[in-house]
Amino acid sequence: MKYKINKLIFGLVVGSLCFQAPLWSEDEVDEVRSEPIYINWNENAFGYSPAAKVAMMEAMDRGNRYPRTEGRELVEALAAREEVSSDWILVTPGSGPVLQMAALAYAEEGKNMITVEPGYMQLTRLFEARGGEVKYVPLNDALEHDLPAMQAAIDENTVLIYICQPNNPTGTMVDPVELKAFIESVPEEVLVFVDEAYVEVADGGLERNSMIGVVRSSENVLLSRTFSKVFGMAGLRIGYGVAHPSVLAKLRTFYMGPPDLLSTVAATAALADTAHTDYNRDEYIRVRKIVTDRLDELGMEYADPQATFVFIHTGIDAGELQSMMAARNIIIGRPSPPLTDWARVSIGTEEEMQIFLNAFESILREHGRIGVD
Repeated sequence: MKYKINKLIFGLVVGSLCFQAPLWSEDEVDEVRSEPIYINWNENAFGYSPAAKVAMMEAMDRGNRYPRTEGRELVEALAAREEVSSDWILVTPGSGPVLQMAALAYAEEGKNMITVEPGYMQLTRLFEARGGEVKYVPLNDALEHDLPAMQAAIDENTVLIYICQPNNPTGTMVDPVELKAFIESVPEEVLVFVDEAYVEVADGGLERNSMIGVVRSSENVLLSRTFSKVFGMAGLRIGYGVAHPSVLAKLRTFYMGPPDLLSTVAATAALADTAHTDYNRDEYIRVRKIVTDRLDELGMEYADPQATFVFIHTGIDAGELQSMMAARNIIIGRPSPPLTDWARVSIGTEEEMQIFLNAFESILREHGRIGVD
């Protein structure tokens, strides 16, 4: 009986993926399209692996049990991906817990960490709340990490350096050769945390840009990855950290547990479905190019986009632009002080981005930022 049910579930999933006829009536289509366009949280609009969906459905009958072999299988798959042993991997519900554990493990009164502004703040806020000091280094003129300035900020009380690569919210990349040299120059007692949430969609992808090679040869480098971006699994909450076991031992003091069973099997299946991951990456790059081409036509300045979003110099207060877009049912990213007239816009589907671009052009004309036809 269970086998028949699983076959039925499998058939329904595959059928829904292959069925090309409209799923709604014409009246319902208008209702569906009235939903807001969410291009604010850097979610993946292209969807996650069909194999991951099947894996979750097949695991539902085991939902009354904790993950056992499933968790070990995921760790082994991740270790194979990163070419490290299993004790170098720590799996978490999203990559956020890796950032939080690093803050909890390294922050204390009298100690400091170094990062950039604007940058991603999940780690820094908790580091400060824990009693540590955060030294914020401005980005350089290209809105990239200023590595020489970060190097100069290191002192005897520095315990951690956080680099989001590509940076959030600017989407810019540090040259990987320069970043590697920087990491290798940092004192061994300072942890270098490289957050690679978006690196798959950067020019050259993982192969060119990842610092995993430095991680393998170091005892003071921590790398985090997520399944929320190119894998399209933000709602399933799964990520991981990669580091020497001595670093992970410090983090494990604050470990709150692994992802649930369904997320675990979904992630393992998604890792194996490289065709879907490649498709998502290609779509990100293709639609991102459509956006930047249109911005070029409008004469707009933007940071070199290497992530799943574009950071645009609009000349309009970011909070005001958010409100104007929300009035048009388009939700864009939060303000990014001190760059208060720049806006971070996540990459959605081509249709969503065309709607955004049309609304954006209309707002720019209303505010005299571009000429009126």
